[in-house]
Amino acid sequence: MRTCLVAVTSNSGNVNLYIGSKDLGVMGFDSKFNLSKRSVSGILTVDTVADFLPRKGPLRQRRTGIAYVSNVAVRKPDRRKGIAKLLLAEAESKALSWGCRSIALHCDVNNAAATRLYTWQGFKIIKVPENARWPQPKTSPNPRFFFMMKHLASKGIP
Repeated sequence: MRTCLVAVTSNSGNVNLYIGSKDLGVMGFDSKFNLSKRSVSGILTVDTVADFLPRKGPLRQRRTGIAYVSNVAVRKPDRRKGIAKLLLAEAESKALSWGCRSIALHCDVNNAAATRLYTWQGFKIIKVPENARWPQPKTSPNPRFFFMMKHLASKGIP
């Protein structure tokens, strides 16, 4: 399962969330917003594909029950307004609805603001063994990431 969340800000400063369906392009939002009066302030993509999670067992099977946040972006003028928190909260809700027990992501070690945000939202840095062959996103020639995870508790269940 995969979805794209889009935070759209109106001229008055209100933020609305839109959830994309099958197609992660703007057309997947079925023209739910008019960009002439609003602007996209942030996006987040979450899935259960498990491309960047370690495989398990001798057959290197994909992990299940873990949602993965593959992209979070908030426009510079819209940062520090709670948009990323709103997107993360909706991603966690979506993951729970898919039956996931945890949510994970990679965070660039040089992005202190993002690392703080994820830590404040309950994500923990998972120490990856030095010689582990975990798949990692390729964003630059020598990327260095923290692998972070958060346990998702269903409402009423700790």
